[in-house]
Amino acid sequence: MTAPITTSGSTAPAARRPARDFAGATCVITGGASGIGRATAHAFAAAGAHVVLVDRDAETLHRTAKELEGTATEVVGDISRQADCRAAARAAEAVGLPVRALVNCAAAFLARGERARPEDWDRSLGTNVKGSAMMTAEVGPLLRLTSGAAVVNVASISGHIAQPGQWTYSAGKGALLALTRCQALDLADDGIRVNSVSPGLVWTPEVERMTGGDRAAWGPVLGEHHMLRRVGEPEEIAAAVLFLCGPGATFITGADLPVDGGYLAMGHSRSEPAPLPGRRDDE
Repeated sequence: MTAPITTSGSTAPAARRPARDFAGATCVITGGASGIGRATAHAFAAAGAHVVLVDRDAETLHRTAKELEGTATEVVGDISRQADCRAAARAAEAVGLPVRALVNCAAAFLARGERARPEDWDRSLGTNVKGSAMMTAEVGPLLRLTSGAAVVNVASISGHIAQPGQWTYSAGKGALLALTRCQALDLADDGIRVNSVSPGLVWTPEVERMTGGDRAAWGPVLGEHHMLRRVGEPEEIAAAVLFLCGPGATFITGADLPVDGGYLAMGHSRSEPAPLPGRRDDE
């Protein structure tokens, strides 16, 4: 019987160990130091890939790379800068293995509404949209050389629905969903599939900060936003990303996969859930 994940106190089932579908290949993951990016790096490494991790947080990035025991390359960079995107592509090429996948997971978790400043918009759209576009453009030539290559953009339920005080974040994720469809169309003739995933509330470092790390108190409250009555785990999003990049998804492109415990499907059909913590425009 599969043991439950024990690192977070969740009742989520542990993912089965994946087949080594990515043995002898490279996967590039932005935002790979922590949260969903870190879980995705572990998933691809377990599937045999060498992972190129791109992140602004050098210390956390190095710690995650050490966890992967020689199967990771670190690139400290900000994907809102084209030079850093180019450096990541060069690092992936230098590995010397076919580049099979790009996962655009880096995000600016900036929630501002009517009071958003120009610099807030620059930061949000620069990472959530422009950065993902530039990374795909820079890594694209390497993906074209590999049969069965794929890109996955990590969007959000926030790109699908209205949420108070979140103009910057929701607009960025909504644009990322549109970008995914355009990339899928333009790259299809090169045999590159492009899809996105839209996570619900997940126990990422951002959500941990919003809740003060008190999972016992906030888990049931946030769980009410989902049919499954719980918050997701990063490993569950990583499993969906791995699927979309792998041999079981070869006829899927231009699609978005909600990995949200039923958040989008439920709406507010249950009693009105409590508001999310820490999402204020006046911070």
